Amino acid sequence: MAANKITFVFEVCAGCASHQWNTRHDEAKYLQYFSDCAAAIKAHIPNSECVMNKVPKPWYEKEIYCQLVPNEDEKDPYYQILPRIGAFDISTVHENTDILFYSKQMSTMWPHIPSVANQIKQFATDCKSMSAEALKTKY
Repeated sequence: MAANKITFVFEVCAGCASHQWNTRHDEAKYLQYFSDCAAAIKAHIPNSECVMNKVPKPWYEKEIYCQLVPNEDEKDPYYQILPRIGAFDISTVHENTDILFYSKQMSTMWPHIPSVANQIKQFATDCKSMSAEALKTKY
């Protein structure tokens, strides 16, 4: 990860066929939302990176990230996430502070992509003038 690059972690429900009997999840819909959100974020923040179901190794102790798969490969800079059923969360870590931008599980609805992208664009601007704790409170 480059020092000036912002990484956004998406926790996205996966393996929907295994729990479809009681959730009616469409895995393709989750993947499309990830693709669309990532594209919208990159349109606003070209130096950003959007990763799905993986967390940069330095962030492993953050409360926001759980169910990480051990990874001893020094060439792989990420731990994989075992995503929660129904998850579609967007987060980052700034100055060692975890920031959650969106959670489908908490809101019980799909994100409005332009709104999330604009919120993240404002976050990128605010990073230049606000402390990490102030950013966490705001976002």
